[in-house]
Amino acid sequence: MRLTVRHHFDFGADRAVVGEDLVRAEAWDALRTQTSGAFALAPTREEWERTADEHPELEARARRIEELLDARGVGRLASYGAGGATLECWLKRLAPERELAVADYADATVGRLAGIFTEAECVRHDLLEDPPLRADLHLFHRIDTEFTNGQWRRIFERFARLPVLLVAAGQVDVRGAIAEWRKGRRPGASRAGWVRTRPALEALWGRTHTARAVDVGDLPAWELSPN
Repeated sequence: MRLTVRHHFDFGADRAVVGEDLVRAEAWDALRTQTSGAFALAPTREEWERTADEHPELEARARRIEELLDARGVGRLASYGAGGATLECWLKRLAPERELAVADYADATVGRLAGIFTEAECVRHDLLEDPPLRADLHLFHRIDTEFTNGQWRRIFERFARLPVLLVAAGQVDVRGAIAEWRKGRRPGASRAGWVRTRPALEALWGRTHTARAVDVGDLPAWELSPN
């Protein structure tokens, strides 16, 4: 069943900087640069690398992604909506010779990241407005929640001739969709994008790409090849 429902998240004390809706550049910037929680981008290289070290699931995911990149002979990778770029930190560690561009649409986030992640090209990029970056493969890692179905269709139309690796933030079943609806009725929960059932996810790129489900460990993922 194709279901797309609003995702909600309780940011606790950090709701003061997030506001009612997370999916805005200024809200993401505030969350990443004005808080110290799980969504924060560390202010120093040492803290940023330590954050990556503290997430073995990211290392495992990155190793599997690296296998896919190696199999395709990817010499330059572009990662969109990179945010704190902890996965990208692992990708660069595992393949320092591969060119890497990390992109985000939030100005302060990109500025801080550029001062930390000096071996990557850090770019301000808005998927809703800007053309694809130069790359052999385009990584959409956990950004499926950021856009409506209509916005995703427009994005994929712009990437219609390009290969994409999409790693979803997750997927819900009918019970999970109902749980998300209930979360939205609780006081203090902020809107945080959209979540989908697997058929709804796979429908996003149906007009432009052929998909192959791939294993990246803990999250659903697809290699998308142009039709």
